[in-house]
Amino acid sequence: MIAPWAHNSDGVVLGRYGLVEDTFIWANDDSLKVYGDNLVVRRYVVWQAQNGAVFQFGWSPRRYVQNVRISDVDVIHTDWCTFKKSKCHLSTNNAVLDLGGREVTSFKVNDIVISNIRIESSCPRLVYFKMDPASTGSVTNMHFNNWFVESQTAHEILHNEIQGAFNASLSDWTFTNLKIAGECISSPCQADFRLGHHTENINFRCDEIQSLSLVLSFNPVVWVVIMTLTVRPI
Repeated sequence: MIAPWAHNSDGVVLGRYGLVEDTFIWANDDSLKVYGDNLVVRRYVVWQAQNGAVFQFGWSPRRYVQNVRISDVDVIHTDWCTFKKSKCHLSTNNAVLDLGGREVTSFKVNDIVISNIRIESSCPRLVYFKMDPASTGSVTNMHFNNWFVESQTAHEILHNEIQGAFNASLSDWTFTNLKIAGECISSPCQADFRLGHHTENINFRCDEIQSLSLVLSFNPVVWVVIMTLTVRPI
């Protein structure tokens, strides 16, 4: 899909058991709305224009979703600040992982795994997931594995933010092998994450074995070298 000219040109929204694969999206609104249970997305290329999120969880009164698997996504552009330069101001729906607006006030989100995400060039904001104070429910068991970000520009007013509500907790989020400019992130402050109230067990960890496994699985040249080194003469 190529439709970046209007600010309501969304990408994909699917119901339960939806499948998206081998797809290119150039959108000027949310590229993928994560709204359906048992959603599978793989081999997905995104050019995110000046508006919208790559993975959107917001924009409706209720968000009940579980058992989602998203993998092998290449984000080749995030243009939120491209034409604003140093005066960049982002709306609440501009992030790779996002909870847009404040319409969602009832949550039941569980078992979301988003893996092998590659983000090219500079990305102003990875995560903006802030609940409305009146929200209820929970968002739990969120796993983000092997995210590789070429660079993240520092801004005084732009930060990665995660925040729950008094009656709606955000808990058990794990970022494993989140790498920015080649550096693996092991604490929130390393990547300018602000963890607000009513969050619990938000972890950042570096798992070099898993990272090596990913490199091997995606780089056939490495396998050729390994095979060459292990060949023994008869």
